[in-house]
Amino acid sequence: MSHVLKVDQIHAYYGAAHILHGLSLEIKAGERVALIGRNGVGKTTLVNSLFGFASVRSGSMEVCGKILRKPKAYQAPNLGMALVPQGRCIIANLTVEENLILGSAVRRKGPWHLEKIYELFPILKERAHTSGTALSGGQQQMLAIGRALMANPELIILDEPTEGLAPVIVDQLADIFNSVADQGSALLLIEQNLSLVSRVCHRYYAVAKGQVIEKGIVDPSDIESLREHVVV
Repeated sequence: MSHVLKVDQIHAYYGAAHILHGLSLEIKAGERVALIGRNGVGKTTLVNSLFGFASVRSGSMEVCGKILRKPKAYQAPNLGMALVPQGRCIIANLTVEENLILGSAVRRKGPWHLEKIYELFPILKERAHTSGTALSGGQQQMLAIGRALMANPELIILDEPTEGLAPVIVDQLADIFNSVADQGSALLLIEQNLSLVSRVCHRYYAVAKGQVIEKGIVDPSDIESLREHVVV
């Protein structure tokens, strides 16, 4: 099974601030992997490293067989990587449909297109011509996921997708993530909600102080054993 993401001993910085200290992880095609850890330990810095927003001064990053030397955010969809960012980042002056179409700009071939997104999220079809920022929090999260899928990625990174959402919406998202993964995309779920992790992911990496301190198989019957990694 080929890797869609391989990060080896990266050291990442914001200016002089050294955030990631030799972090390594890998995800193979079709895998569902969780990245867990308390706030401020470097989880989002890994994302920012992959998309060129943090400075990686040593180590290596590889996406779908391509080495990232000086990554830029606009390169990611071409490489087969899409992000559902923390905070969703819906474009305020675009409609729901325009936000979705924006995700397809790279024109990668694959199973996802506008009508299929509407099948997955009927509410987005109902509100297709509404401003994206006029949606509820849960609907905006669906829009952010749909926009990422429109790029037909081999790897989708979901950065804290349940933040601020009601439990009933989180339950819906678990089913959606599993449905998306069943279509063939690998998932990297950055999340502190262990219930969601147990329902979606096969493996996990736990991060503290910019390093992976533990990794293993997600066991839904013993998910509470991971709580020490996410509770302050």
